[in-house]
Amino acid sequence: MKKNFRFFDNRQKYLLFVTTTNEKNVIADNIHPHIKKIKPTKPALKIFDAGMGDGSLLMNVMRQSHQEYPNIPLLISTKEISMEDVRLGLEKLPDRFVEHKNTVFIISNLHYAEAADLQSRNPNKQKQINWKYVKLKGNSSIDFANQLRTLNPFLEKNWQIERAAITGNPTYKTPSVLVIYRDDQEFVLSDLIPSKPNPSNKFDLIIASQPYRSRISAEKKAKYVINPMIKALAPKGQLIIIHAAGKDPANQIIKKIWPKENPFPALASEITKYLKSNLPKEQLQKLSFLKKKIIRCKLRALPNEIQGGIATSVIFSAWNVAIYVNQIDDSKVLDEEKNQRYQKIVSSIINKNNGLYFNNEIFVITKS
Repeated sequence: MKKNFRFFDNRQKYLLFVTTTNEKNVIADNIHPHIKKIKPTKPALKIFDAGMGDGSLLMNVMRQSHQEYPNIPLLISTKEISMEDVRLGLEKLPDRFVEHKNTVFIISNLHYAEAADLQSRNPNKQKQINWKYVKLKGNSSIDFANQLRTLNPFLEKNWQIERAAITGNPTYKTPSVLVIYRDDQEFVLSDLIPSKPNPSNKFDLIIASQPYRSRISAEKKAKYVINPMIKALAPKGQLIIIHAAGKDPANQIIKKIWPKENPFPALASEITKYLKSNLPKEQLQKLSFLKKKIIRCKLRALPNEIQGGIATSVIFSAWNVAIYVNQIDDSKVLDEEKNQRYQKIVSSIINKNNGLYFNNEIFVITKS
């Protein structure tokens, strides 16, 4: 059955959201204390980002990791199905190899249940998996940027997507893995560089930021994302999960227009309850569930854009935030935009709150 791609794959809305809100910085600030608690073991500090996006959050995490552990080798592994996001992430990467030279950076287009092991569970696709090693030469960010830019043809060929036969969701056409490190660090990093015969890793820190459709059940969130990430944790590892939580002005906009919308039916408490009821006892005995926390993120807007008449650009950006964090389908958005009623509603709520903010929920699962 043919279905539209899910809302979160809308590139324009995502990039506008990233550039007009402080969400990535706020999430990074809340991750930093957990990085400080890590006690790395040989051969490296290992971090997995379960969805790189444009790389904004991950680059902050890499900076924090360097600040806390400047001399410890760093393995960063991530997944991202969007070729455009991979390109944007790679453009942000050169400086990281200058500041923290003993870094191995891995990115794949695999699913959550596959990405930590760097292997497709589809036997036919696994036979076709592409592994590409990029050994960066030189010692400056411009050297590295020029070399990473040459990967565009590889991405265009190997980061193609197709629709899954059952769900209609986008999936990789050919599984692909990129492994990037500095050529002058290969000897030091040799025990850290994954290979086809030995691809798997266990991680000290796993970040899962907005990793699933908010409307799916706690069971599906646990089955397809959270439990695979728990299995990829090293001993003493931490899984940090961040997702939109509602009860904020962004959600008020949605409720004014679509009163029956319920974007967040399964949050941390429901997910934790499901995990505790369904994971094997021997697995649960090794896990601890930290108390959830609400973190507030906001739309970036100058005071003069709100006071004394709200700028059109602010209304447009606030509308995008509301429909993005509440994951409203494009078809509904297009219908609403035809009558422009949303503009008065958005303007009213911005005035009432002197801006626009939205809530994310963050909760942590640790492994003993």
